[in-house]
Amino acid sequence: MTSARQRISLGLQTIPLQVRLVAILLTLLLLTVSLTTAGTAVLLKRDLIERVDAELRAATRPVVAQALQDMMATGSTRIPTTYSLVIMNAEGRPVLTIDSTVARAHPDVAPIAIDDDRVDGEPFTVRSGPGDVQWRVLAGRLSDGRTTFALAIPLTSVNETVRRMVVMAGLFGMAAILTAAATGSFAVRRAFRPLREIEDTAEAIAGGDLTRRIPTHAADDEVASLSRSLNAMLAQIETSFAAREQSEERMRQFVADASHELRTPLATVRGYAELYRQGAITAPDALDTAMGRIESEAARMSGLVEDLLTLARLDETPDLTVRPLDLTVLAGDAVADTHVREPERRITLHGLDGPLGPVHALGDEAALRQVLVNLIGNAVRHTPAGTPIEVAVGNVDDMAVLEVRDHGPGIPRAEAGKVFQRFYRSDPSRGRSGGGGNGLGLAIVSALVGHQGGRVGVTETSGGGATFVVQIPRATTPPDDTDDPDED
Repeated sequence: MTSARQRISLGLQTIPLQVRLVAILLTLLLLTVSLTTAGTAVLLKRDLIERVDAELRAATRPVVAQALQDMMATGSTRIPTTYSLVIMNAEGRPVLTIDSTVARAHPDVAPIAIDDDRVDGEPFTVRSGPGDVQWRVLAGRLSDGRTTFALAIPLTSVNETVRRMVVMAGLFGMAAILTAAATGSFAVRRAFRPLREIEDTAEAIAGGDLTRRIPTHAADDEVASLSRSLNAMLAQIETSFAAREQSEERMRQFVADASHELRTPLATVRGYAELYRQGAITAPDALDTAMGRIESEAARMSGLVEDLLTLARLDETPDLTVRPLDLTVLAGDAVADTHVREPERRITLHGLDGPLGPVHALGDEAALRQVLVNLIGNAVRHTPAGTPIEVAVGNVDDMAVLEVRDHGPGIPRAEAGKVFQRFYRSDPSRGRSGGGGNGLGLAIVSALVGHQGGRVGVTETSGGGATFVVQIPRATTPPDDTDDPDED
């Protein structure tokens, strides 16, 4: 069973925070008004009683003397309005009570003997006999030395003044509390508006709208700082989610494209294998053709798998050795290798904007050789036989530049930004049957160049064709001829 304290705590937690804050504010204000009113009433009553005491001291001797003279002269007495006079013998028994004509009650004064400490002392307070009126009393001795008297004045006006003050203070206090309640509620709602905006934004984001942001305000307070921090976090979350979605989409597209690319050679291999198993291929020439096709498709699948593995490694952090090297030497080797593979193809090496010379770059030698092989191979595959290919190297600002130009059909401008995507082909009918590529070569080029801090693009060759432009950082120092990249 929960204790009473726990139940109260749980009950308070169900009350909205705004209501609790306003309630605390009003409670504190009520306590302040109450304590202020009570303290003021006490001080006011004390001050008024001190004034009554001063009046009583000043009036005692004249009033008592006049009353006694009137009694001795005429047998009747008169005293000022609201006063009451009691004459007592030595033992304190009243022998004469004199009230004003307007007095409706008289003080209930206890017997005051001649030796009572109250005689010639400080004024004290008593109540009236039949009523509830308070009286202020001052006791003294008559001139005979055997008789005492007690002169009293009612505190009705004092109590009425204090009562009116309390009522007025209470009314003003209630007005102040009501005003504070309205003002406090407005101020708390206004102060909590940014928190409600944060709550609304959180609900929208929980519903899937990652673009929502918390409105920022001009005030530079804690809530504004929290809003800015949350907006920065939300932007980071949105970017992460977008990157993850893009990655998942690329992965789905990658798997679909890889499956599609592998389906054709696998179907070819399986088809020839089934024909052979069924005895449909018996002639030596037909058997040689079937084995050649199986070997060709197997090689195609092997190349595709190798490219896929290369891209998978590049998707991680590749192990590249970036060092100064001469881009002219690498380009010359690639041109020479192409001459060996394509003796009928005219391929030349030039300077970018002048004579051919050393071009120092910061890069990984093996990766840049792969870039050259892929770009030149792409130009060979997608241009008619005999079409010249030019390789140019040079410097532009702080970048070393490599260009591979062909004079084939070129690439439509609308597709120039897509050729570096995986499995993308500018012409879907090209490259699927006649020894074309698998659509991964340029994607590998883009990944290799990007991991070396460079960039790659494609433009139109003057006179027609495509020019692939690779830019990588220049080296500030020439390559060390003693370095051997093949050494461990």
